[in-house]
Amino acid sequence: MTPITKHQSRLGVEVLRGCNLSNLTNLESRELKESLWKHGVVVVRQQHITAQQLREFSSKTFGDFMFGYSKTKTLDPDISPDLQSQGVYILGNPKGLTETPVGKFAWEWHHDKDGVPVTEGLDMNALYVVMLYGVEVPPEGVNGQPHTTEFLDMIEAYNNLDHQHQHQLEQMSMYHSPPMFFKSSNVEDVPKKLHPIVSTHKVTGKKGLYLGSDTAIAVGMEDRPEEAKRFWQDLFATVLDCTPIYSHVWQPGDIIFWDNSQVMHRGTPYDATKYKRIALRLGVVDKG
Repeated sequence: MTPITKHQSRLGVEVLRGCNLSNLTNLESRELKESLWKHGVVVVRQQHITAQQLREFSSKTFGDFMFGYSKTKTLDPDISPDLQSQGVYILGNPKGLTETPVGKFAWEWHHDKDGVPVTEGLDMNALYVVMLYGVEVPPEGVNGQPHTTEFLDMIEAYNNLDHQHQHQLEQMSMYHSPPMFFKSSNVEDVPKKLHPIVSTHKVTGKKGLYLGSDTAIAVGMEDRPEEAKRFWQDLFATVLDCTPIYSHVWQPGDIIFWDNSQVMHRGTPYDATKYKRIALRLGVVDKG
C-alpha cells in the first residue's frame, strides 16, 4: 500500500510566532519544549540567526550535551562565518552547485539517535532533539514538488498495530549502528547500541516504536543478516501502511525541531546542480 502524504494534526505545529530564538524568555523556552514533547515535531518560522546564535539558544534551552557530525574547530574560509559554529553541521551545498550535496545519507528513513555515540551514563531512551534551520531552501525537489522533510509519528504507528503485534514487539530489542558509518570498511569497530523496539517516552509516558534505520539487527538474528534485514523491512512496511506521512514544506527562515523518541524522518532529494540549499543542523540531549 502506498502511504498517504497529508498533514497530521499532532506533527508540525507552528509555535512562538513573532519570536526571535536568539532572545527567548524563560517562559517562551518552556513553551517551546512543552509543545515539542506534545507534538513530536514543531516549527518556528521567520528566523534570521547565525550558527553561533543557534548553538547558544540550544545550550540555554536544552543544555550543553550536544552531538553533531562536525568536530572541526577551524572555520572553512569558503563558507560565511555566520554559518559556522562548533557542533553545528552544514547540510546541502553551501559552496555552490554540485553533484554531491552534503547529507545525502539522510534521504533514507532513520532515527537520528542512531548517530549519538555510545556514552557512559547516557540512557538509550534519552530525549535527543534535533533542530534544522533552513537558511536557503531550493524551490522544488527532484519530483517537481516543493522541497520537504518527511516525518513518521512512531507513537501513532505503535497505537495502530494490533495488540498481538504490540505484545510481540514489546519483548524485542534491536542493535543499532549509525547508518552513515555502516558502509565503512571497519564496521566491526563501530559500537552497536541496544534499544528496545517499544519504549516509553520519558515525559509523556506514551509508548512508541524505535526502528533506527535499515541497518538495525534484531536480537537473536545477529548471525542471520538476511533474516534480520527482512524483519526490519517487513516491520517498516507495516508502519508505512498504517501511519500517514507528515511532509514539512520548507520556507527560508524555518527552524524545525523533532523529538527522536517520537518520530522517524528523512530528507527528500533536490537537484544540487540546479539549486542551492543551506541548512544548519544541531542535535542535543535535553537536560530535563
